[in-house]
Amino acid sequence: MKMKKFFISMMFVFSALMMFNGCIVSDKKLADKVQEAIINDEQSNGNTLEVTEFQLDEKGSPKKGVLKGQLNGKEVVYDISVTDEGSEFDVDWELRK
Repeated sequence: MKMKKFFISMMFVFSALMMFNGCIVSDKKLADKVQEAIINDEQSNGNTLEVTEFQLDEKGSPKKGVLKGQLNGKEVVYDISVTDEGSEFDVDWELRK
């Protein structure tokens, strides 16, 4: 009986770790997609954006973040808001003045 409880407990721990790991991967993918969306938008406007730092708060809804970089050679900061709905996300950003 003890072995069965131990086995069930280990399966639960393993499952929890896998779920936690999945969240980390999805947050990383979301951050990459947000950066890509902003860079692509600037490129479509004829600008070049090079990201130097990106932080996205993983908690809360919408998620808030800050992107720092070089836009056409000038230092810029964007304030970011991301609504994540699983397979889809909506991102809004504003250039600080």
